[in-house]
Amino acid sequence: MGNDTEIVLHSFKDNDHSVVAIENGYITNRKVGSTLTEAGSKIIKKIVSENKQFVGPYRSLSPNRRILRSTTIPIRNKNRLIGLLCLNMDINRIVQTEEFLKPFVHFEDQKISNGDLEKSGTTLLSNLKDQIFEEAILKVETKGEIPQKEKNKFLVKDLYQKDFFALKDSVEFVAKKLRVSIFTIYNYIRELKNEKGGKGGEEHNRKNS
Repeated sequence: MGNDTEIVLHSFKDNDHSVVAIENGYITNRKVGSTLTEAGSKIIKKIVSENKQFVGPYRSLSPNRRILRSTTIPIRNKNRLIGLLCLNMDINRIVQTEEFLKPFVHFEDQKISNGDLEKSGTTLLSNLKDQIFEEAILKVETKGEIPQKEKNKFLVKDLYQKDFFALKDSVEFVAKKLRVSIFTIYNYIRELKNEKGGKGGEEHNRKNS
């Protein structure tokens, strides 16, 4: 775990000298034979009262006021608490680095809320639908051989082939643009699906004949 993490093993055989093994003890200025800290006593109460399997990670301070990221794991024997395994990581350098980087990732003029993002996405989708629809209209109008009463159906077919109706609220959008009911658009789409299915069936029959 490196030199920035202290590993402490406590045994409750002797509460006044509970530390029986320690690595990197310089982080909290402790050694074998040291006693349990006041913070450690509070952790024990939490473990016992809430039957915790572990506590943390939580923030603590070393005697020289360095910031630690701590985790405490209880050691039990037949449900009786007999010791603790504690990990204390000195994160002072990480905190200092975070403070140093904050000014570089903070932008006063780019505070965008979730609501703003949703509005932006809705606007983009609306613009996309307008663009595709206008292209389809232009295509229909430049084909002079299409009878006037068939133009709406041809337009829907063109949009259907472009997967336009996979877009949200696309049926309502087209119905409003063409000044027809949504049921009319759904009928056109249903006919197109049937035509596609029919052609597929014919091709399948030809292959198997």
